[in-house]
Amino acid sequence: MLTDMGVVQRNATKIWEDNQGAIALAQKTGYHARTKHVDIRHHFIRKTIEAGTVALAYVDTKHQLADVLTKALGSKTFKFLRDANGIQCKITKQ
Repeated sequence: MLTDMGVVQRNATKIWEDNQGAIALAQKTGYHARTKHVDIRHHFIRKTIEAGTVALAYVDTKHQLADVLTKALGSKTFKFLRDANGIQCKITKQ
């Protein structure tokens, strides 16, 4: 997508993942009987990793910044991730 917009990308896009099993599955090559049900999208991710376009990195679930946008969170976790993302809360009284 960046190439289509005229952006030259020198390094792989880093994807922060909190599922170590998903990282291992994406990085290992070969056929595994227990994973034969895996969607074709898995093969696309594996190819992009092998090509150096994408790099997977582990992040602890407590520090997964994307969760603030994708999950219902408790107020403490929400505030931590909101602040870590640099999102400012501005409350105005009417």
